[in-house]
Amino acid sequence: MEQLEKAIKEIITKIPADYYFDVHMIIQKLLQDYDDTYLLSTENYTATFQYHSKISAIIGSNIELIETINGKSYSKNIHDKFSECNIFKRKK
Repeated sequence: MEQLEKAIKEIITKIPADYYFDVHMIIQKLLQDYDDTYLLSTENYTATFQYHSKISAIIGSNIELIETINGKSYSKNIHDKFSECNIFKRKK
């Protein structure tokens, strides 16, 4: 899981300050730029939503980089369908 946490932190640091983003965006970047890390970090998750919930928790743990926004975004997920998602804001 350490590699996944590192990859997520790298993605977050590339987001401009004061910009909003959601978990779907981070997952999309993981698939595009860190696909091996994404696939190898699935561990014992039996459902996609469980794994993506873990990714959301990792994002939320980066409190030095982000603010958690009270609310949800509605964006496309990896199944090309729109769904609710946690939203964050990149700190300055």
